[in-house]
Amino acid sequence: MMYWGWHLGQGGWVVGLIGMLIWLAIIGLFVLLVVRLVSRPRHDQPWSMQPRPDDPEEILRARFARGEIPPDEFEQRLEVLRRTGPPSSPPK
Repeated sequence: MMYWGWHLGQGGWVVGLIGMLIWLAIIGLFVLLVVRLVSRPRHDQPWSMQPRPDDPEEILRARFARGEIPPDEFEQRLEVLRRTGPPSSPPK
């Protein structure tokens, strides 16, 4: 009796094992891609830990880092900013 294509021969289990490993690798890469996309930080969400670019303290730190203001002026302005609180948003 002939099996016409169903007989894998002596190395058939090796081919099946390699095929299974290839599929497992493809599925693993897909899962990794989905996890990376889902866990990527969102910079446009308000609960992000990234500082806002228009934050007054961040602007002051950037100016100090560039050497535009001396350390004593930086500390004085930082104290004033922290004492007055966060800026309120303009009315619409």
